[in-house]
Parts: sequence; C-alpha cells; structure tokens
Amino acid sequence: MRDYKWLYEYCLNRFGSAAALEALLPQPASADQLRAVADDRYLSLISRRIFRAGLKHSLVDAKWPAFEQAFFGFDPEKVVLMGGEHIERLMQNTQLIRHLGKLKSVPRNAQFVLDVA
Repeated sequence: MRDYKWLYEYCLNRFGSAAALEALLPQPASADQLRAVADDRYLSLISRRIFRAGLKHSLVDAKWPAFEQAFFGFDPEKVVLMGGEHIERLMQNTQLIRHLGKLKSVPRNAQFVLDVA
C-alpha cells in the first residue's frame, strides 16, 4: 500500500505542477449556492448515494424516477411521516431497489434534513 506522499508526488510528476493539479480539482459551492438548494434535493441526493452503495450506479439512476415518485419527490415533511407499513408496501414495488435497510434509511434521513434545516 502506498502512502499519500507517494500519490501526491506521482500526480505532481504526471500533471507538472501543484497549480496544474489543483486546477483539475472541483471547486466547492459557496454557502449561498448551498443554501439555494431545496431540502428535497438534498434528501434525494443522500438517498441516491445510499442506494448506489454496492450497486451499479447506472442501475440505480435508471430506477431513480420511480424513487422520486414513491418518496413524494423526497419532500422531507412528507417522507418523515412514512411508517413501517408504507416501507413494507415499497418492498413490493418492483420498480424500486427493494433493500429494506436502505428503504428504511430514507425517512430517517428526512428527519436529519429537517433537523439541519
């Protein structure tokens, strides 16, 4: 296993300079840009990342419109009210990825989004 110093030096050699390397890095969004994102989009993004874990991303992305519908557009105010019976019904929906643990995470994360907001 190689350490960070080795990786950094490898990248410097490949791209020529620290400035060239940093120019390739994504720029973080500003606080104003982050505040402009609606809570439902944060919940959707969190949920998509959870469902992508261990699965082919294109599979999850292809099914994502069904998730948007099943979870009320990821409106945290609505999703947080989803009880166990609703999650059990979602387990029967063949348009979704039927992983009970991941499905249960969505209402929990809706509460987290509301708490942060």
